[in-house]
Amino acid sequence: MTLKNLALGTTALIGVGLLGGVSALPAAAAEISPGGALNLTITGFARFEAGGGEQDDLNLDPSFSRGLDFRNDTEVHVIARGKSEQTGLEYGGTIEFEADTNSTFNTDESWVFLRGGWGEIRMGDEDGVVDSSIIGGQTIAAGTGGIDGSSFVVAGIAGEGVFPTETDDSTKIRYYTPSFGGFSLGVSYTPTVEDVGSGANNGQFIARKSGPLAMEAQDVVEGGLIYDGDFGGVGLKASIVGQYGKLKNGARADAAAGGFGGSDDWYSGVGGVALDLFGFKLAGSVGTDNVGDTDHQFATAGIGYGIGPVNTSVTAAYIFDSNDDFSERNGYDKPYNVVFSADYALAPGLVLAGDVAYFDLDSNGASGTGDTGWAGVGSVRLAF
Repeated sequence: MTLKNLALGTTALIGVGLLGGVSALPAAAAEISPGGALNLTITGFARFEAGGGEQDDLNLDPSFSRGLDFRNDTEVHVIARGKSEQTGLEYGGTIEFEADTNSTFNTDESWVFLRGGWGEIRMGDEDGVVDSSIIGGQTIAAGTGGIDGSSFVVAGIAGEGVFPTETDDSTKIRYYTPSFGGFSLGVSYTPTVEDVGSGANNGQFIARKSGPLAMEAQDVVEGGLIYDGDFGGVGLKASIVGQYGKLKNGARADAAAGGFGGSDDWYSGVGGVALDLFGFKLAGSVGTDNVGDTDHQFATAGIGYGIGPVNTSVTAAYIFDSNDDFSERNGYDKPYNVVFSADYALAPGLVLAGDVAYFDLDSNGASGTGDTGWAGVGSVRLAF
């Protein structure tokens, strides 16, 4: 929905009424009045989910119920876009609002961008290069996202099994080059991370060097080499992404105190490929993640196929190696998760989706729950 014309007309009427016919002075070049230089678009999604299964085992928490449950996942995105006719510079910003009724912190991401022949730079609370360019089994998943889908089916292995520990939406600067023959480079810099593996306490929050609100990491640099094109008539996407930063304060506390161990290194690397071959979609990845004294290595794989409006996939995530510190902190050693997914397009913007997962979390017994089980979810997904 474009709001520019309505806002321009309203502004003009108010201006005439207030000025009483007196000629207005020209606005400063950098000034943007409401409804002025930028086009505004409102978009987003609303999702209803019904799920259940052995949620206590999936989450390694006996307090979780195994009964049927409902949940919502709703966001509203406000997108502002503009372009300078003199320079060709494109610019704007995006604000993503969490619209669920129980959301206390109601903004997910918020960033501004500049784009030209030299590439694109984003500044604000936005995903880093690792999250935005990682490729793996989840890339081709149907349903709610397979091994990167609804928390009804991936809660016990999400993060450790599919992705490395990331900077999430921590405030950063991110840059991508233009594509050259299908290749592009990306880099992002996050000066401080308040909570490792989370985007909490970002935006206007100013980092603390000590005290109960002290930052947990700093100077995190992410990079990636990405390819998106055709190779011998086969659709090919591939990427190598990685990051490095330093842990600080509470994140360096002893594992017994709930921290990440004594080391202050935080680094990861993931390589992944996705193919589109004779109607089949194949994808996989392998990676390593090291946060202080905890480390683990993981792999993902997936196969998908579409028949008209129906998409299907089978995706899997597996931690094939981990150390004792990782096991102690997470409660499991070498878990895996296999998710069967499908979705069906009912109408433009309206999709039915579902996933059924089988998991083996290989727990170390600390949680008091079982190792294996199943979980499922069905979803009505509206995009607008």
